[in-house]
Amino acid sequence: MNKEHFLDEDKTKLDLNGNLDTIIKVAIEQTAVSIVITDVYGNIQYVNPAFENTTGYTFEEVKGKNPRILKSGLTPDEVFEELWETITSERPWEGELINKRKDESIYYEEARISPIIDTDGKITNFLGIKQDITTRKYLEEKLKQTSIRDPLTNIYNRGYVFERLYQNIELYKRERSNFSLAILDLDHFKKINDTYGHQVGDFVLKEFAEMLACKIRAYDTMGRYGGEEFVILFHNSDRVTALKTLERIAENLNDYSFKYGKEDINITFSCGIADAMELADDELSVGSIIELADKRLYEAKEMGRNNIVID
Repeated sequence: MNKEHFLDEDKTKLDLNGNLDTIIKVAIEQTAVSIVITDVYGNIQYVNPAFENTTGYTFEEVKGKNPRILKSGLTPDEVFEELWETITSERPWEGELINKRKDESIYYEEARISPIIDTDGKITNFLGIKQDITTRKYLEEKLKQTSIRDPLTNIYNRGYVFERLYQNIELYKRERSNFSLAILDLDHFKKINDTYGHQVGDFVLKEFAEMLACKIRAYDTMGRYGGEEFVILFHNSDRVTALKTLERIAENLNDYSFKYGKEDINITFSCGIADAMELADDELSVGSIIELADKRLYEAKEMGRNNIVID
């Protein structure tokens, strides 16, 4: 390479260095991530256009204010405590925040907040670089729900119920918080499929699942066990209390018909219930309590169906 090439290269470097402030400013203004600069007390001194687009606030509206104006109340206080402790200790903090836009809508963001330290070793500012991840969180939640939901009834699948059952067992062994497990089986369901067809059978399963969901407490866990069988995990409840709930559901079914076109379809169910206190700690497991409830379900069927067995 000739001398002129190196001279041109050096000139380019000099021009770049000379324009570096301008280049950085343009990059900050054009980037898709939000950038926030505050003083040492947390008062906003600068936000870029991406921040304005994400939050709905203009710079003039937030200038001199604390970023807590975005606080939604959904991010645990412990997160903010950790954030402040970290950055005031001259270390960067990374994490997720759930914030609120000017229009009151909620959004999720990944944030990295770093202290800016001068030549004397003092913190002069804080720099926040934040990316809106609301769409990603929505897709992740949708994927999660797909993996834990029964595709026909849209209630939880057995895998998720087993996971919750395991958690309840661990909690019971630590805190003696009793729970009950009920397994339900729709009586003579095969006859419905044979008489009306599988499409009607599927309709009945969906309607029954919806009815069950309305009759149990919001914090109980219900899922499809398989075929025409359902399982309910009654939290903080013994089997006698669970029995009362299921007896009310059975009574409602006696006076209710599932309507499909011109057809009125009546159903009943058999059920077996077990609770954690019936088993010793070294015997209590997901498999053992399911086995006990399933054994009682079999007994309920043997009694002529439309029965609930708890002993």
